[in-house]
Amino acid sequence: MDSRTRIDQSLMLRGSADHLQNPYNREYYESCLGPVPYSRYEGKWLQFFGLVADHIVKQIKPQKVLDAGCAKGFLVEALRDRGIEAYGMDVSEYAVSQVRRDIRRYCRVASLLDPIPERFDLIVCIEVLEHIPEEMAPRVIANLCRSSDDILFSSTPDDFAEVTHVNVRPRSYWSALFAEHGFDLDVEFDASRIAPHAMRFVKKTVRCCVIDALLTQREQLRQAFRRTDEEQQKMIQELERRLKKIEQSIGWKAVGHLKQLRERLCPLHSVRQSIYLSLRSVLLAVMNGKWRSLLSAASSRNQSSDLDSTTPAPIPISPESALAHSILDGLKGLEIGPAAHNPFGLNTRNVELPAAYEFYSGEQRRLSGLEPPRVDLWAAADNIPVPDQSEGFILTSHILEHLPNVVGALMEWDRIVIDGGYVFMIVPHKWDLAPDATRELTPFEHFIDDHVHKASLESHPIDGVPGGKMGHYHTFTSDSVVQVVEWMCRNKLCDWKLVAREDIDTNVGNGFTLVFMVLHRNSETVRAEEAVA
Repeated sequence: MDSRTRIDQSLMLRGSADHLQNPYNREYYESCLGPVPYSRYEGKWLQFFGLVADHIVKQIKPQKVLDAGCAKGFLVEALRDRGIEAYGMDVSEYAVSQVRRDIRRYCRVASLLDPIPERFDLIVCIEVLEHIPEEMAPRVIANLCRSSDDILFSSTPDDFAEVTHVNVRPRSYWSALFAEHGFDLDVEFDASRIAPHAMRFVKKTVRCCVIDALLTQREQLRQAFRRTDEEQQKMIQELERRLKKIEQSIGWKAVGHLKQLRERLCPLHSVRQSIYLSLRSVLLAVMNGKWRSLLSAASSRNQSSDLDSTTPAPIPISPESALAHSILDGLKGLEIGPAAHNPFGLNTRNVELPAAYEFYSGEQRRLSGLEPPRVDLWAAADNIPVPDQSEGFILTSHILEHLPNVVGALMEWDRIVIDGGYVFMIVPHKWDLAPDATRELTPFEHFIDDHVHKASLESHPIDGVPGGKMGHYHTFTSDSVVQVVEWMCRNKLCDWKLVAREDIDTNVGNGFTLVFMVLHRNSETVRAEEAVA
């Protein structure tokens, strides 16, 4: 017996008597359970246990349930929220201390090596017994079997990497231990909601023997694979037909030739491209009826020498973003919060919040002498009245910091943008605004809290927020925004791919640029991929 096994043995025998030596502490739950920390702020876990609870309620219909090895009580709270009398027990004092406050009295610190004093309609034991030494496992199984006739069970059969996994065994090993107590494997019950290797053991005669069930499932899988293969072939043929038709069209060929010509004449970041974009901006301004604003701005600049020294200098008009043109030209989209002094020259409809427009339109006239851009849609950034997947891109510059619920806004943009479209955002550096420079960087957990509590302009606290309501609610780095998007992708709130990044934006230079490609996979494709996997 090695030293680690002896330590784990003594730990389990003592239960929580010496929690200072208990390896299942905060560090364990934050870093030892895979790439996603075991936290309620990671929506993956609450979503997972919610689905498990739904499956238990629908398929088993128990009245009283014990989660043996409940950790932070996520399953207990999910069952309680669904009207089930659920309880939990775990050897980790830290984990039990993290149980939701209103659920905490239903969870206790205890070892599975000790007898369980009550009876339950169902006991759930998820990924626990691989942590208990082999010679102690039969004792735990016996305790579980004495307290229920129905047990949902899973223990990893192949994860040897984690240091606390001291008893990793195949499913047949656990099935034999349960059989010693008169429990049969219910092969007709689908326990895959918990894990691919999860099983249900019942103390009664099952209706179908293992061999018959396996043969039936093998035939069902063969038929499913056959149908999936046929559907995929049809889908591939249809996509190839559509692509060929597009590539042969005159319009596609013309666009390709024009793009090649523009790239030869005006290479990216060249002087000629800057001249081209400036001329294009003027032409678009004339076409959109903004020539009066340009003349007004020019007049303001000519008269600047006559201005009083206390009058702020006019804001210069920023050049159009070469990066934005290289990615978004040819698409139609929405620009949220447009500014006259920061034109992009793209094919957009402008979105603005009435309350914000009242302030910023006056400031634009005062500081730049320009009329504010026309507004096509009066709406908040996280609630825009357009159909799903109806726009080629969402464009924002210095807007994200004004949004009380960043995740909610990004989810709304994901809803709006087409498959293969873009979210193009320029976000100010923390040091761009003097009051922001002294603030702490907004922590990742704050963004998740805002999402969970559905923060709004009315509900988000404004203490320490420069500008108060509609001011700078948050401060960012490019990495912190990417972290939020990666969290959303892990929790299937979006499927975005970072395709361009400027840590110092080449438009004005006071922020950073992130460009994400938005992907949407339809349910049929997802089901086909899962079936093949």
